[in-house]
Amino acid sequence: MASNYTKLWLQKTLNQGAQRRALSAIQSTGRALPCRVVAVSGALVTVAFEVNAAPLTLPQITMPKAESSWIRMPTQVGDLGVTMPADAYMGGISGLGGGTATLTRPGNLSALVFVPVSSKASPPIDQNAAQVQGPNGAIIRTTTGTTSQVVTDQNGTTLTFGSNTIKLDSSGITLTGGGKTVTINSSGVAIDGILFETHVHSGVQSGGSNSGPPV
Repeated sequence: MASNYTKLWLQKTLNQGAQRRALSAIQSTGRALPCRVVAVSGALVTVAFEVNAAPLTLPQITMPKAESSWIRMPTQVGDLGVTMPADAYMGGISGLGGGTATLTRPGNLSALVFVPVSSKASPPIDQNAAQVQGPNGAIIRTTTGTTSQVVTDQNGTTLTFGSNTIKLDSSGITLTGGGKTVTINSSGVAIDGILFETHVHSGVQSGGSNSGPPV
């Protein structure tokens, strides 16, 4: 008399085949994994995965950051984040390769983007205010027309529109525009190097006499 196994061999084989195909499909999907930045090169980062994948060793992967060319993040080594998988080849738009993507599914670690993740250890300065910061400050500027720009860094803050500037630094305030320069510092207010508090006027009397200080 035949055993149940002998009778049901086809059913078991089909079930095992379906399981293998499902596992294979899962293995080929992209991986959204926690990671940290170990190197930065322009708009690209190299990350190490913060995952215990024993007995496997996950390689370090270079990938683009999840940002647009209009807003740049000063990503630093040690920054934490997560990888975001794409369903198609990314090299054509990231600069890590060429050509045009097809619908062929990429390897599970070959089409990833780095997405930064906030941490409890670095709360915002003001929960209700937008915050832009970086190790060397920030740059805000136009890309068309007359250049309009704000640069704030370790040396101070400069506002520029065309050839007109306002600069605030450790020495004071400097305004430049219309061919004139006004400075405000510990020495006082000066226009083109002439102090307002002590300046004199020539030609008040005939001869070479000067007026006294302004009153």
